Amino acid sequence: MLKHSNFPVRFKTKEFHYFSWLYNIAPCFPVHSSKINIITDPRKFYDTLCERFRNANRRVSIASLYIGTGPLERRLLEVTKENMLKKKDLKLNVVLDYQRGTRGEINSHTLLQNFVNEVPEQCNITLYQTPRLQGSWSKALPSRYNELVGLQHMKLYIADDSVLLSGANCSSDYFQQRQDRYVEIHDADVANFYCDVIDEVSNYSKKCVKEGIVDNKKGTKDIVIKDVNKSITNLIIKWKNIQEAKLSSLQNDSVETTDTWVFPLLQMGEFNISQDEQATHQILGSAPKGSYIRLATGYFNLTEKYANTLLKDCKANISLLMAHPNANGFLGASGPAGGIPHAYSLIARKFWDRVLQTNQASRVQMLEYERPGWTFHAKGLWYYPPGSNVPWATLVGSANLGERSVRRDLEAQAAIFTISPDLQERLHDECSRLHDHASECSEELQKRKTPLWVRGTVGLFRTYF
Repeated sequence: MLKHSNFPVRFKTKEFHYFSWLYNIAPCFPVHSSKINIITDPRKFYDTLCERFRNANRRVSIASLYIGTGPLERRLLEVTKENMLKKKDLKLNVVLDYQRGTRGEINSHTLLQNFVNEVPEQCNITLYQTPRLQGSWSKALPSRYNELVGLQHMKLYIADDSVLLSGANCSSDYFQQRQDRYVEIHDADVANFYCDVIDEVSNYSKKCVKEGIVDNKKGTKDIVIKDVNKSITNLIIKWKNIQEAKLSSLQNDSVETTDTWVFPLLQMGEFNISQDEQATHQILGSAPKGSYIRLATGYFNLTEKYANTLLKDCKANISLLMAHPNANGFLGASGPAGGIPHAYSLIARKFWDRVLQTNQASRVQMLEYERPGWTFHAKGLWYYPPGSNVPWATLVGSANLGERSVRRDLEAQAAIFTISPDLQERLHDECSRLHDHASECSEELQKRKTPLWVRGTVGLFRTYF
């Protein structure tokens, strides 16, 4: 294994030496900051997807929970298909979640069937189904509720050598007034890595063909878990070796001009892949005194491990930004789902009680995002080293810092470290825009009433939302 001392000298500044262990967890991709594009508006996110897919020459690869069925989504698919009809070498690879992608009569699958029917040689459309739902379970649980068991939750949008990491789905609400994060990286190696991830997940997913959906079963649940773990682990090792060789061969002048490092992180708890959990836990635990970490999640449901790390090991000042119940995507949902905003508030209140009990209130701040007509779905982390007014690192992707992300769903993230003043300023601007609609909420949490049935059930179902 390549030792930290062999990596670029400029990464080993005092602001970063706390995080040198990352090289042991994930491959490192040096990228110039000018190749990173930070998008802050959902409409710009949509426009960027349309532009990238319209102009792609070799490949379009998508990983998402689902693709919506409204006019915006249809237009995005239409410009993609028009491009494919003009460019016969252009390939489309899509992996969605089977349960979510087949919900209702008109759904992601029915829309994408047009690609299978018209350009079958150019597309590979697959639907991932958690091995926990194999056999009778997939039919025993009703629609929507079967999605609680586990999902394909990665949000990756790749066009040629550009990869856009987000927590946003391909759906009209995410294209208009649902706030998320969107970081685009223009780099062939980074794009190739995430394309490889999509390919591997596709290999263990149901395939869409002209006749419908083919279930290429790979064996029992235990066999699938073992095989996926092996394939993803081998993929990570392969890319670590590739990048270590490249970093070792870099000339000194190339090393010195590198200002940004990207570490892709995967979280696939059901397959015992836990890069993102390891990295998040260690970043929180390694941050030195005087540093500042800003966390965001649309759904506040910290794992016990994360909560303990924040309250026992973390030396940094912490702010936690989450959705106000009025900005929660489940607000007004029918049935038990309508209680989810109350459940998140209750979980947040219990965490704040622990903050008070451990005398951490001077170091921990809790905030809620509320903006008329908007919902909040942004997640991630920004790290401000001691004495800095701008972040030098961020975590961005699909993971929510919660039980589902760690245990049940497939997640894709990236840890990005930079010494570029320009990128640091842009990261700070992104973070500040989210906090423009935030207010401190610890007192309100303690006053907020929770329905009795939510209080009685939240502990039982906490790992499912």
